[in-house]
Amino acid sequence: MVVTESVGRMHIENDILQDESTEGIFILNADGNLVHLNKRAALFFGKKYDEIKDKPFMSIVPEKERTKIYSNYSHLFNGKGIRYSIQKYIYGRKAAFEININPIIQNNKTIMFVGTIKDITHIEEMKAEARRAFLREKIFRESVAHHFFNPLVIARGYVQLVMDDMPESDKKKRLEAAKIAIGRIEAVVSNVIKNGDIRE
Repeated sequence: MVVTESVGRMHIENDILQDESTEGIFILNADGNLVHLNKRAALFFGKKYDEIKDKPFMSIVPEKERTKIYSNYSHLFNGKGIRYSIQKYIYGRKAAFEININPIIQNNKTIMFVGTIKDITHIEEMKAEARRAFLREKIFRESVAHHFFNPLVIARGYVQLVMDDMPESDKKKRLEAAKIAIGRIEAVVSNVIKNGDIRE
């Protein structure tokens, strides 16, 4: 009885705060029929409350998304919650949503299900941007390695070959200084490649 009174209070409070809620909230009875939803949830389903009230939840879920729920449906009736994400187009823009459905159990019996719908588009966009940034960084490092590091190693190798055949002289000392300078540049480039940091 306590649970049903609390949920009843939630209905009233949710009706008052409907315009302020950032998440869609819906309640299903024990048979899986829709008994309540706020404006955000109605917007998500693209229907008016009166059109979908008392209808089975599965009948208002887009057909191509139903398999995601069916594959976890047994969890709900075993007292476990389910979570899945779907994508849909809103005003021509792809949006991502996370849907959570949890059973409310009283006296070892499921009396209702409470669900939330959260817009995770920004989170998914940030993840996608992070993947793109990682790829750009990888390409940059490979490019730096190819265009800078490899020629420097080759140049240092040629300087060393010339020095190996030279007797001790001022020219050999100058080549040794050039080889050291190339080594320092190599260290900087190596640091850029490994750590993304410009230092020796």
